Amino acid sequence: MDEITIVIINYNGLELLKKYLRSVLDTDYPNKEVVVVDNGSKDGSVDYLKSLGVKVIPLDKNYGPAYARNVAIRTFRTKYMAFLDNDVYTPKNWLLPLFEVISNDERVAACQSLYTDWPYGEEPREIPWFSTAAALTRRDYLEKVGGFDDYLFFYWEDADLSWRLYKAGYKILMVPRSKVLHEVHGTFKKLPSPFTSYLLMRNQLLLLLSYYNVKQLLTLFPLILTARFLSAFSPPNRKAKLKGIFSALINVNYILNKRKQIKYIEKVKENIFFNLLGDEIFGYPEMKSIREAISKRVITRTR
Repeated sequence: MDEITIVIINYNGLELLKKYLRSVLDTDYPNKEVVVVDNGSKDGSVDYLKSLGVKVIPLDKNYGPAYARNVAIRTFRTKYMAFLDNDVYTPKNWLLPLFEVISNDERVAACQSLYTDWPYGEEPREIPWFSTAAALTRRDYLEKVGGFDDYLFFYWEDADLSWRLYKAGYKILMVPRSKVLHEVHGTFKKLPSPFTSYLLMRNQLLLLLSYYNVKQLLTLFPLILTARFLSAFSPPNRKAKLKGIFSALINVNYILNKRKQIKYIEKVKENIFFNLLGDEIFGYPEMKSIREAISKRVITRTR
């Protein structure tokens, strides 16, 4: 069995670690190592982890989950690397189904566990992006396409990485036989709400500005930008959301450099990530087609 490094990102999550970490340590996989990258916690998390004998990489401040995951990618050289949020309960058998899927197809760069009642049946299926709440990846594939984007800090960084993986010719699967329980936004609650509103708005627009082709930038993006601008006036955190919009629009150097990076790694012209948008579970159909998004909303309201 290939060695797997299981990486948990933590930020002031002592209570979450006490609730969920032991389930991860009890994972039924013979060749694993559990590592926690701690983003400058001040709540005693590091001392608690050391008391359990868990390997911990303590950072001097909160650099964000994207940066912390990249630290793990650079530090450990295992072929496979699993990522978990610190608010996830893992049954003993969660990891093996992921390993069986990813190890049997070299094109699979990442596969994700099911962590809510999504109607996905039992067979693996392709999805637009993997969530780092609970996923197994080929570490070297992530490294080849540049890893997580540190600048995004938090939110949409997993979608951004997934889009690059698709561009590089890989694919991403949901594996319903791997089930976990996720206390969604367990760490989110410890972050300032205006900051998260800012990141959500900024990073989504940066994603589209980076990956849309010229036609989409001229036709689809203005419509989405208008919709996001109007939604920013709804509470809460109006100023933070408007700041996120303007931050994305003026960040020309970032966008140009990102588009160059994408062009450099691109091996597949078909935009598979884009085609998968609007999935019943993952949503965001407007990023692919405003008409499709309106149609789906009308259908939902008439049910």
